[in-house]
Amino acid sequence: MHWKIFSVVLASIVKTFFAPTVGFAAGLSFGTTFAATAIGAILGFVFFYFLFDKISNFYYKNRKKEITAKKIKRARKIVTMRHKYPVWLFVPLLPIMSIPVMAVVVRRFFHHNKPVFALSIFTVIMFALVGCLVFSPIQYL
Repeated sequence: MHWKIFSVVLASIVKTFFAPTVGFAAGLSFGTTFAATAIGAILGFVFFYFLFDKISNFYYKNRKKEITAKKIKRARKIVTMRHKYPVWLFVPLLPIMSIPVMAVVVRRFFHHNKPVFALSIFTVIMFALVGCLVFSPIQYL
């Protein structure tokens, strides 16, 4: 029983939406699957969020600072994107890719905005709930 829950947690660390299929295929109930998926998604987001912080600090501390036209153009695109699209519209779409990608994007572009971390956790929990609702018919097969 514990290994089944552990496998759902591990699957949801990377891909939250499809992790409930593992739980329902293993015979877990809806509540257990949802709890394991949500816990795994939150753990994965927090782990990759702070891991990226450590890696980026190490990288930026040990590199040469060269400003090129390509970097300026990229920076302008990022600033335009941040001003054009609001955070509350952008962050809920990120878990579609994966939890590590979401954590890196949120940490890289929205770390100055404190409510974005809470919005990201809420979004991850909602994706776990939606995944459980979509894939719950698997338990009746």
